[in-house]
Amino acid sequence: MILNTERRYGLISILFHWIMAALFFLQFWIGLTMESEPDLAAKQALISRHVSIGMLILCLWVVRIIWSVLNRRPALPQRMEQAERRLAPASHVLLLALLGIIPLTGWLVVSTMGGLLPFRVFDLFTLPRLGLGASVHAAGLWTVFHAFLAYFMLILTAVHALAALRHQFTLKDGLMMRMLVPGRTLIDE
Repeated sequence: MILNTERRYGLISILFHWIMAALFFLQFWIGLTMESEPDLAAKQALISRHVSIGMLILCLWVVRIIWSVLNRRPALPQRMEQAERRLAPASHVLLLALLGIIPLTGWLVVSTMGGLLPFRVFDLFTLPRLGLGASVHAAGLWTVFHAFLAYFMLILTAVHALAALRHQFTLKDGLMMRMLVPGRTLIDE
């Protein structure tokens, strides 16, 4: 029940999936909230929390990549159409890539802001700046790119969720339940 098999997801993969999804949605909400926060101290606290959670996501992402390489993915349902069989793994790879790229672009934002704000990650250590010089223009560009990727991931996540719901309620193949309950297999198996 811990490891993935040919037929089911294990507990660790399920936990990675849902924890990282929850952290992404929390980050998205904090990102929206901090932009409109009028109180400077509250805004700084939100930004600090956003940076800290972003670094947590990046660390979890590295571990998740290693876990994904070391664990097989359960097989797709036999009844899936050929186009969907190609699209599903590609969308999973894109979602996983974005979970790493978005925090990296956030780190680039922080790095190009210069010495304006010393960011502490969960008050444990100061976030090192990447080897880029301070530039308000570059920080602005990275901020726009960071936000674009976050919105793109939100849309891709919605499509992913709709596909899962289609499998659960229209196709009734049990695909979604495999990511909810450890040890669950497809219905047609």
